[in-house]
Amino acid sequence: MKIGFSSATCPQWDLKTMVEKAAEFGFDGLELNGVQSEVHLPHVSELADDSGQARNLFEKHNVQLVCLSCSATLDAKAERQLTEARARIVEYIELAGSHHCPFVRILPGRVQRRDHHRIALSRIAEAIRSLVKPATEQKVTLLIENGDDFVTSDSLWFVVDAVNHPAVRCCWNQCTALLEAERPTKSIPRLGQKLGLIHLCDGEYKNDRRLLTYTALGEGRAEIARQIEILKGIAYSGYLMASWPKNQIAALQEPEEALPKAAEYLRQRLNEEQTVLTAYKGDKNAPKYTSRRAPAFLSEV
Repeated sequence: MKIGFSSATCPQWDLKTMVEKAAEFGFDGLELNGVQSEVHLPHVSELADDSGQARNLFEKHNVQLVCLSCSATLDAKAERQLTEARARIVEYIELAGSHHCPFVRILPGRVQRRDHHRIALSRIAEAIRSLVKPATEQKVTLLIENGDDFVTSDSLWFVVDAVNHPAVRCCWNQCTALLEAERPTKSIPRLGQKLGLIHLCDGEYKNDRRLLTYTALGEGRAEIARQIEILKGIAYSGYLMASWPKNQIAALQEPEEALPKAAEYLRQRLNEEQTVLTAYKGDKNAPKYTSRRAPAFLSEV
């Protein structure tokens, strides 16, 4: 597994600073969901520039551009709104393709008024299926992250299984799943090989499943160490992406302090010897009698 971080953790940094700090702190990759005040990535001048300067920047520091995060959702009932959302996602897919970025991430959206959860999921899956062709042409994988009204692993599995194409996979955020009290021992094995990216954040929760505050990785209830242990068990080889919304909550720790700690913590967890997970409880057919001392004449032979 490799480690990276999201630009949501450092909303004041420009692209050059992000890449340089990623290399300095020991991260392998970077996810972009905005650069400073610009949240629509196709409008970021460094990315829109066709001269290859951005690609050279990443290559120079041996940091990979892993994912572009798009805010468009495919939950609308109105065809006009759905067409606009698809066009926006295609714009991201083409941008990702031009930068050899493997993933574009979206959220599923909301259950619309007078709608049903499964009907909404079916409509979202159908809209995603229409994006398979442009994603395949650009060699980009579309990631669906749990969130909004669809936070559990069964919702993500429903969509990805309905689309049934290798160009569509899951981005999993256990911190979000805890809002429905779903633990990693259930979600990660369920999604298995459909996982394309893991978002890691941590926090403290109230009994009513309300997130109280975000914490440093490993200090909250998101079971970060357990997640990594299970991911090792299913042979996950993708990215662990440190992500918390500094871009929305200014009081969170500054990235200069938080990111080095996150990198160190994740490296320690990855370097730990893997625990053997097994249901084996011993040989049920083992002899029940006590072993006896060999006869004296045998020990003299």
